[in-house]
Amino acid sequence: MTQKTKINGTELRDMILMGAAMLERNKELVNALNVFPVPDGDTGTNMSMTMNSAVRELRSSSAEDVATVASLAARGALRGARGNSGVILSQLLRGFSQALVGLEDMDATQLAAALKQGSEAAYKAVMKPKEGTILTVAREIAERAVEHAEAGHNILMLIDQMITDGDEVLARTPDMLPVLKDAGVVDSGGKGLLMIYRGYKMSLDGEELPEAEIAMEDNISIDREENSAAILSDNDLEHITFGYCTEFFIEHLVPDFSQEDLAGFKDNLMRIGDSVVVVGDAGLVKVHVHTDVPGKALQMALRFGELNGVKIENMREQHRKLMEERKAREKENGLVAISLGDGIDAIFKDLSVDCIVGGGQTMNPSAMDIERAVKRACARNVYVLPNNKNIILAAEQAKELVESDTDIKVHIIPTTSITQGISAAVAFASEADAETNTTAMTEAMESVCSGAVTYAVRNTEINGFRIAEGDVMAMKEGQIVACGKAVQDVTLELLQKMTEDRDSDYITILYGADVKEEEAQALAAAAEEAYPDADVVLQSGGQPLYYYYLSVE
Repeated sequence: MTQKTKINGTELRDMILMGAAMLERNKELVNALNVFPVPDGDTGTNMSMTMNSAVRELRSSSAEDVATVASLAARGALRGARGNSGVILSQLLRGFSQALVGLEDMDATQLAAALKQGSEAAYKAVMKPKEGTILTVAREIAERAVEHAEAGHNILMLIDQMITDGDEVLARTPDMLPVLKDAGVVDSGGKGLLMIYRGYKMSLDGEELPEAEIAMEDNISIDREENSAAILSDNDLEHITFGYCTEFFIEHLVPDFSQEDLAGFKDNLMRIGDSVVVVGDAGLVKVHVHTDVPGKALQMALRFGELNGVKIENMREQHRKLMEERKAREKENGLVAISLGDGIDAIFKDLSVDCIVGGGQTMNPSAMDIERAVKRACARNVYVLPNNKNIILAAEQAKELVESDTDIKVHIIPTTSITQGISAAVAFASEADAETNTTAMTEAMESVCSGAVTYAVRNTEINGFRIAEGDVMAMKEGQIVACGKAVQDVTLELLQKMTEDRDSDYITILYGADVKEEEAQALAAAAEEAYPDADVVLQSGGQPLYYYYLSVE
């Protein structure tokens, strides 16, 4: 065992599956390391969902070489990337896969080189990289891995050393980033990465961990019956590897039909197609496969019983027809916004937002969610409002995905709050050109001072505040500026800080799902009394976890 020199594609696949399962099991531990003690710490969730997207891609293939396995994992992670941590993780996998192109298996030197190329890709994806983050942990592990490989470590020794080196680097992250030291935590993204690498080691060591359950749904809050033409692109036709969507049931199964037969049948289908789903028991089996030889799939199935409900559809012809429909519906400008809460959704709909992506503070949408929404907007120019600083990178990745295979131009307006997004949406003009819209929306966004009020999920000291679990916290532009025991008192203190250095013509208050209407009205009345020259607008946002979102313009 200790003399093992190479990892093959099947082993790499198992490593990635175990890494994803290990992260899924420990995601709440990673979430708890969030610097701010807010109830929406989501680094672990974002990284886990990104890895789960990679796993889904791997499950659709029977590839046995490391190049293809790494490429599939990277592709899944790129489309499923959520939040800054998820995007960085997807870039680590992307660079990793690029280093393995053409390889059947990999040795320690090739693994180290792939880790290094992954780190370099992740650094390039971040405009202003910070040390003391997942980037540092990935880089130092990779740099040391290169040194260990040059010193003659075999691949098992190298992976053992990755864990040891990673733990040492992670422990030093508070010394590199003062905000971590103030909060008394290590970097959450780096912790998540080490969970994945621990899963790699467990897989190679032969340990077992149940695979994480992976949610298959996306978060786009739109009509599910909307014509699917809107999410297709001109280049999708050439990306259809297997042209016939084939579905059927196998009934009246042969008496000796077993789970081994079921597994073997699935493996055979994966040799002639993709998107394989085979589920059932001794009474009934349901089959779905994309293939160029549907007759062969049916012939294989006849060995096990009788066929029923056979449906074969030509996906290429469907694509051509749907693209014709899309072209007929396409307009010049479209608008996509990330939102959360029924009230905020309604506000964006009233402002003519074409497609709303569910997410925001409590559940960051994936790059694929945003990509789909952009395509559903059915416009030549689409403006995306991320409305959260942790979603901007995923939006940029969605832009790359869209523009790589369509002629749609995507314009990211870098809004970091819901209230900035609302202001930018107000400035959007459906008939204006791209430059005019981008300028107007950006200026509107920048005119807004944003605030939020929530509660602390743990004791901490940060920004000069000693905060106890359950305390009410107020944040101005993402920084904690007030805390206390009473929601209204803390909110009014936040308003005072938001208005102290600017003229206040408009104050908008969006109250959350946990705030009673009469409480919100009392707050609005207090704000009107304190700021008689400002127009105070109160609306139900319905957002979870946050008592209030505020804006001052």
